[in-house]
Amino acid sequence: MSSMLTVLLAGGCGSRLRPLTLHRAKPMVPFAGCFRIIDFVLSNLLHSGFTDLLVLTQYQAAGLEQYLQQCWANRFCHQGFMHCCNAPSDLAQGTAGAVAFQLQQIYSLKPTHITLLSADHIYKMDYRQLLRFHQQHQAGITVAAVAIPVEHARHFGIIQTDDTGRMIGFIEKPQQTPPCMANRPGYVLASMGNYLFTAKALYQTLAKQKRDQPIDFGHHILPVLYQHLPVYVYNLADNDIPGEQSLAGYWRDVGTLNAYYAAQQDVLNHPDWLQGPNQHWPILSGQSKTSRRLSYQLCNVSPLAGGRPCYQNTLLAADQ
Repeated sequence: MSSMLTVLLAGGCGSRLRPLTLHRAKPMVPFAGCFRIIDFVLSNLLHSGFTDLLVLTQYQAAGLEQYLQQCWANRFCHQGFMHCCNAPSDLAQGTAGAVAFQLQQIYSLKPTHITLLSADHIYKMDYRQLLRFHQQHQAGITVAAVAIPVEHARHFGIIQTDDTGRMIGFIEKPQQTPPCMANRPGYVLASMGNYLFTAKALYQTLAKQKRDQPIDFGHHILPVLYQHLPVYVYNLADNDIPGEQSLAGYWRDVGTLNAYYAAQQDVLNHPDWLQGPNQHWPILSGQSKTSRRLSYQLCNVSPLAGGRPCYQNTLLAADQ
């Protein structure tokens, strides 16, 4: 899909996941036995046919880039490419700043559309359906979103839309209770941190930003952008993954130890959702059998309470 470029944001240090991220990038943290967190978004990309990929790395980049080169690059290079772009470890960027730092590289590839994805969430998604929605609405930017209980709103970027799906409001981590969805009382729409831009809209957006301080899409860009450009919102609930999915519409931000453990329990309780002979959208892994045994041991001991069993679970992967 030469006109579509994916930019994968994989440079975060994951400070709230320490000690798991002391010596590895957050996307490299083992998950559910034989996986790394980043395997979920990479599997989604391959299944969707989005195979032109720039991976933006920064914190503990060497280990992540080695894993990608050894376990994933060949899969993408059959139809596209995978290229890692590393930023200096002492450069404070933010999510939008990280993209702006590599803007010349992005521009040189001449894409017509650019998907910006987070590398540290647990979910399944067919990005072709996101693109179809984007084109049907002639959007400049489309933000992927998921419905969450309103009591968890303070942990996410919360979106309001009109009847057509166009964004009419955005608050990053609101301190007061936001309005609920009109068709789903008790729930609000939260940004997944996944965005689809036309190339023109992305260039225009980043050209207006100052480069002398960190810039985030949630904190700095979206609260203003929807007032000037057609920003539409795609609900993950409308994404149809083929076959039977025991965790249909599942999405978790595993940004904290509690969230990480709870998400693993959810997934390990539904192993058919990951892989199996009847799974039409499997999550792929690049680990060796030895690595699988080690990560399985890690994933089945709670990271909390000194390794003692932890029975706390959460409906959402928001830190409590």
